[in-house]
Amino acid sequence: MRMNPSLAAFAAALSAASLVGGCSATLNAVGDPFVAPKKFQFLRCRDIAARVVASTAREQDLRTLMDRAASGLGGSTINVFVYQPEYQTVLSDLQQLKETAAEKNCPPPEPPKADASKADAKK
Repeated sequence: MRMNPSLAAFAAALSAASLVGGCSATLNAVGDPFVAPKKFQFLRCRDIAARVVASTAREQDLRTLMDRAASGLGGSTINVFVYQPEYQTVLSDLQQLKETAAEKNCPPPEPPKADASKADAKK
């Protein structure tokens, strides 16, 4: 007995969807693959705040680089292979830093202070 081709395609799509759906549910239970669990739990609040500021600055730098690369020929490929892995790691670090800060009841980090030499150069 021969299976209808459209039925076979539907069965394949259904099984692929169930596999992908299962993976996403497992990912939520397991955690973020880019960051080790409880990576920042031994940091003090001031160290967490310093890392949040540094990671936020790096995230903004990477976003700028990705936007600039996307405007050029082959930029999306460059983004996928060069910038995206580090960008995802930085975002994961930021998320875990914020969660750790909340667990430890740390005050929110202060915004970075403007460098006096940069302020003079802009005048």
